[in-house]
Amino acid sequence: MLDDKLNIFIREHLNDDLYKLALSAGKYPDIDIKKALLLIQSKRKLSDKMEEWAIRDDLIFSFPTSIEQSSSKLTAQYKQKYCRSGLVFDLTGGIGMDAYHLSLNNRKVIYFERDVNLFNEVSHNFKTLGLNNITLINREITKSTIDEILSKVCNEEGCQADLIYIDPSRRKIGGKRILELKEYEPDITELKEKLFSYTNRIVVKVSPMTDLKRAFEEYGNVSAIDILSINNDCKEVVFILDKGCSLPFNSVDIETINYCSKKGVQKLRFTPQDEIMAKSQFSGIDRALYLYEPNRSILKSGAFKLTGERFSLDKVAINTHLYTGESLNIDFPGRVFKIKEVTDYNKHNIHNLSKKYPKVNVSVRNFPIPASALRKELGCEDGGETTLVGCTLNNGSQKMVICSQIF
Repeated sequence: MLDDKLNIFIREHLNDDLYKLALSAGKYPDIDIKKALLLIQSKRKLSDKMEEWAIRDDLIFSFPTSIEQSSSKLTAQYKQKYCRSGLVFDLTGGIGMDAYHLSLNNRKVIYFERDVNLFNEVSHNFKTLGLNNITLINREITKSTIDEILSKVCNEEGCQADLIYIDPSRRKIGGKRILELKEYEPDITELKEKLFSYTNRIVVKVSPMTDLKRAFEEYGNVSAIDILSINNDCKEVVFILDKGCSLPFNSVDIETINYCSKKGVQKLRFTPQDEIMAKSQFSGIDRALYLYEPNRSILKSGAFKLTGERFSLDKVAINTHLYTGESLNIDFPGRVFKIKEVTDYNKHNIHNLSKKYPKVNVSVRNFPIPASALRKELGCEDGGETTLVGCTLNNGSQKMVICSQIF
């Protein structure tokens, strides 16, 4: 536990400029500034994920990178659906976010963590939180240790795990992100068959950049894929692997979830076969009243035709994932705009728009230049209540849609 002096210092300087605070270390001879900076940085990152932990002085978090890679409270709570009242193995415990939330609706959780310092910190935190159904083990699960460790735990518990949860490390030394599944630590493609000796269900969290079909083929036994976003920022892609499952990719359940502070939880569930069978309707954008943009989870899922069909909307173009409608659909899972005007993308219209809308938010979909370049051409200040969307129609023409966001 941190001493009172350090806790007071952290509270008083929580919102300070850390660079300036480091330079002023001489003013605080009784404070370990290096440790304080690390704890402040950690608290800041944690406050976005689990505020009730971040505000407590009796919990210790000094691994900002582990916090950054951790699930948030919302996504950890979502994973409670994968197992209820059972025995769970969390093989990559980290700061304990997933283990903690899984412990709330399960009989017992076994937490594994290879880093001894992080392990000791989480041990302190779980003890402080009064958790009595989590056992912590400071071991790394590898191809050579898996049988030794898991067989012993299963023998002690008298049963197999109902769920094995894994959130592999996706960064190399130096912080470079890893996209190849076989480079994750641990490599689930290497461990999967052995893991199925100790459970019938494995849940794996992967990078939001992961190609869904490729990962499906590499993992095998995939029964479902969940894509989780928070306020339209895709945070997690989760693969559910069930022993004996041999579904083809087109039959796998895909669920998209977006936790939206303005509209609540947005969900869309489908199979790739549903997307294949869906039909898109197209119409001109010039007379449309409303513009619809799917949330990031849907865009990641590839449900492009299906989204228009499910919500009775016309697609702007085959490769432009925007939709239009003549009526307002408040249940649409994404952003909805009221269209003010539609104009061709050319120098003359850009000049006129820059005068008419000195402050505007700019986004693009299937457009020849990125949003930053379009904003530069417009010469407008970023922000305000007007949004300009650059997009390409089926006939290849480029349009600028000026609209106001409803929600």
